[in-house]
Amino acid sequence: MELSAVLITYNAQKYLSLVLESLEEVADEVVIVDSGSTDKTKEIALSFSKVRWYEQPFMGYGKQKNYANSLAQGEYILSVDADEVLSPALRTSICREKGHWRAEAYQFLRVAVYCGQFIRAGDWYPDWKIRLFRRVIARWSEDPVHERIILPPRTRVESLEGELWHYAYETPEENLFRGSRYAWLYARHMHLQNWKPRWVPALVRAGARFVKSILLRGGWRLGWRGISIAFIGAIVYILREIYLAYLHEQHHSNPLPPSTDP
Repeated sequence: MELSAVLITYNAQKYLSLVLESLEEVADEVVIVDSGSTDKTKEIALSFSKVRWYEQPFMGYGKQKNYANSLAQGEYILSVDADEVLSPALRTSICREKGHWRAEAYQFLRVAVYCGQFIRAGDWYPDWKIRLFRRVIARWSEDPVHERIILPPRTRVESLEGELWHYAYETPEENLFRGSRYAWLYARHMHLQNWKPRWVPALVRAGARFVKSILLRGGWRLGWRGISIAFIGAIVYILREIYLAYLHEQHHSNPLPPSTDP
């Protein structure tokens, strides 16, 4: 078996059919590890013949993906999220590599779809991701959010033509909710490392990110979408410090750990 597509899911019915359809001509198998979906995720997944379905309580993004990778049989792994679709050009590029791989890892351009529009400016663009790699050499980091691929030093990485379409958010509200959750997860991690709130650096980073996204990265060309992406991305830095301050106060007034969600 040459190429395994691997993804983790939880209530992923919205885009899963599109994702799996884009993998059909590319992958020799599709490994899905689900963490307790209550919608039609399993039904949709098992309607595709190449899918191997597993269930595992959520351990964190990096750990969950590493577990999923351990179940793959292919020499190479193509790692995608349950809201990421391979463009036709990217499918062609990957199929061209099969049988005579030029590198041990490959990167390609991920393009977000935000409120119905492809985002090719602002803080999210360009967004190059290493998502195709030899199974035995790579693993995911175990950061609380924004996990990343870890490769051995001097690993050769090639770029592939085509785009990975990320159907990120249908509404600004979804964006704000996800950003708040990421801030909470990161604040909990920082709290366990005995960090304390640092308000001035957080305010500076928030302002710098907003300016970078709107002006330096051309987010102004996206209209209200550009402002939304820049603003929500910036306030996450502030939310993280607010949550950290809350956890710090709770730790000194209540020995019981707070809930895991904001």
